[in-house]
Amino acid sequence: MKEQRHRILCAVCALALVLTAVLAPAAWAADGAGEVQDTAKPTLTTDDAAEMQQADAAVTALTGSNEYEQMSREERLTAALAELDELTRKGLVRRDSIRTDEENGIVSFTYRCGVLGGILLTLPDELDEMTFDAGDNGLRAPRDIAQRTPRTEMPLTDDVRQAAEARQYRENALPETIGRAAIYYAFDNTVNSSRFPYYSYMQGFWEGMGLRTTMNTRVTLSDLRRMNKYDLCILSAHGAYYTYSYGTFRKHTRTEPIILLTEASTLYKDIIYGFDLLAHRIIKLNGLYCVTADFFRNAYRAGQLSNTIIYSETCEFLGVTNSVDESMAEALLAGGARTVLGYVNNVYTVYSRSMLWDTVNHLAMGQTIGRALAHAKDTYGENDIIWYTEQGGRRPHAAAAYLVLYGDESARLNVPENFSLEERAEAAEDMLADVLESAA
Repeated sequence: MKEQRHRILCAVCALALVLTAVLAPAAWAADGAGEVQDTAKPTLTTDDAAEMQQADAAVTALTGSNEYEQMSREERLTAALAELDELTRKGLVRRDSIRTDEENGIVSFTYRCGVLGGILLTLPDELDEMTFDAGDNGLRAPRDIAQRTPRTEMPLTDDVRQAAEARQYRENALPETIGRAAIYYAFDNTVNSSRFPYYSYMQGFWEGMGLRTTMNTRVTLSDLRRMNKYDLCILSAHGAYYTYSYGTFRKHTRTEPIILLTEASTLYKDIIYGFDLLAHRIIKLNGLYCVTADFFRNAYRAGQLSNTIIYSETCEFLGVTNSVDESMAEALLAGGARTVLGYVNNVYTVYSRSMLWDTVNHLAMGQTIGRALAHAKDTYGENDIIWYTEQGGRRPHAAAAYLVLYGDESARLNVPENFSLEERAEAAEDMLADVLESAA
């Protein structure tokens, strides 16, 4: 009797295992949680990576060509779809995954192995122009903005100038280091860049204020996993809103913010990053790596970002008007970040840079991040359209970009509270008196 009952139990267990093996992948794809990965593929093989590299080579040959650069947006869309049609014919891209998002200028697709990819209809250089008030969006640039330099475009407010002079005069008035910062610069490769000189200028000034600032101009996925080494991390990169399809039996679409890097995909790196690629924590646009919120959530799942302030300049870091997406901020806060700042909507380059400049300057003076941000908004405007019109701009973009703070507004750097602004001003006056006396 016991032996018969044992055989029945074994048969039931075997049936359960069979049903699980058959039904689980379908349930995973149909469930909302299945947006992470709609296949049961556990690892990325060398063959998978080789196929992706073949597809990437074709995509980058298109997007990196002079012909593509000269095309209109409509012509680029036609060329992108034609290229993807050829790749599906070769079995490298899933035909039912191709999706055109004209609003955000991306054609998304899924490689045969399940990794997400895409083709940008707007090139990185043109993203610079569009946020600089030029390019195909028809905006008119504020007066004489192209002739400005870091010193003229980003002047010091009186209180910051006094603080800088006080530090220079009283070498021991403040600790040698008030914190460590990192600028993750991924707008371009810095060669003939119109942006980079401003960030180099900011780095040097903050160093003089005692904020030890590292400039990373070759940002990799591995670098973004080590942000916990710093008190302040600045994400200076392009951002986008990426829409893709997922699900095998029932199709769904999802749109989420991504951060674009300049790190090119290679076969070796695809294998190293295989788990993140399959889990859609990393995607590839024009053959370059991009990260989603889940990348940060997974990288800092043990809370390693303890007390770090994260300041993002990327467009659409928090989504767009009427569709605010807090996933990036939530992922970083879940990873231990004390404060996260980011933009809703596409932001003008100069406004974003000016807000960063003023906020970090006052943070380095000992103000809390909340108070420093308030000062920047008082100086440059609550949003970029206010700034734009004050600069003489005539045709602002449709939706104003504004900076939002999540987490602890009282976070600050290691600046002694007992060294007040009044003491800084007195030190500056003493130094000026000495200079005048020596010149007499």
